[in-house]
Amino acid sequence: MKTRCRYRKLVFSILVLLLVLVSACEKKQEEAVILLTPFQLVFANVQPSEVVSLVIDCQSPTEMEQFNVTSRVEGSYSRTELDTIITGKRFYMRFDYLVPDLYESTRIILEFTLSDIFGNVVTNAKIIEVVATAKYLKETAGHELFSGNSGKQNAYNILAGIPLYMGLDNRGMMHIADTSDSPVLIKKWISPAGLKFVRFNGFDYPNCTNLSVRNSFNAGIKTEFVDNLTIGDIFLTRINPSGIIEEYIAIKIVSIIDDTGSEWDRYIFNLKK
Repeated sequence: MKTRCRYRKLVFSILVLLLVLVSACEKKQEEAVILLTPFQLVFANVQPSEVVSLVIDCQSPTEMEQFNVTSRVEGSYSRTELDTIITGKRFYMRFDYLVPDLYESTRIILEFTLSDIFGNVVTNAKIIEVVATAKYLKETAGHELFSGNSGKQNAYNILAGIPLYMGLDNRGMMHIADTSDSPVLIKKWISPAGLKFVRFNGFDYPNCTNLSVRNSFNAGIKTEFVDNLTIGDIFLTRINPSGIIEEYIAIKIVSIIDDTGSEWDRYIFNLKK
C-alpha cells in the first residue's frame, strides 16, 4: 500500500514537472524575436565607408506596431537609422548600413528594437569593429568665390561645392565668404558658419590623405578668418555636418582676380575632400 502511494506521488510530481516545462516552452515560443543574418554578433575589420548588409526577420505572436534601428559610434550619441510603422505578425527586410567615414578605429553598435500593440519590446544588436586607414582625398578644381562688392555670389558651401549669396542664403551653410565693400578686394575670408582655419603652406597638398589633413588641422593654430590671401595659400578646415561625424578638407588658392572695378573680382580655388 505504501509503495503504491509513493508511486502515485512520484507520478504526480513528474506530471507537475512536465506541465511546468510545457508551460515554460509555450511562453518562450510566444515571445517576439528579431532574427538577424549573418548570425555573428561582431563584424570585424570593417573599413570606413563600407556597407554592412543584414537580413532582418521579425516574428511576433501578437500584432506588431513599430520597428527601429539606431547606431552609436563608441563614445558618441545614438543616431536613428530607421524608424518605421509596421503591421502583422511577421516583418522581413534587407538593411544596409553605411559605415561613416571615420578617422579613428572604433566600434559601432547597431541596436534593433521591435514593439507590439501592447507595448511589449524586444531588442537585438550587432557590433561593427571599424579599422580606420588612410586614403587619398579627391580633388575638385575651379571653385569660384566672388567679391562682396561684385553683386555676385560672395559665399561658398564647401561640402556641396556651390556658391551662395551672403545677403540671401542661410548663413549656417556659408563655410567661407568675402565681405569686400569697395572695388578693392580685401583678400580676406570669414566663415559665417563658424569654421576654423589652419594656414599651412608647407602642407603636402598633392599627396594628402584624410588622416594627414585631420592630424595637421588638429596640430595647427586655428583662426576664425584668413587674411592677406595669396596665390598658393593652403588652408585646412573641419566641418561637422551631422554633429557626430567630422569632415576635414584642404583648400588651395590657385588664382586671385582683382581687376579695375569689382564686378568680376574673385578667388579661384581647389578643394580636396
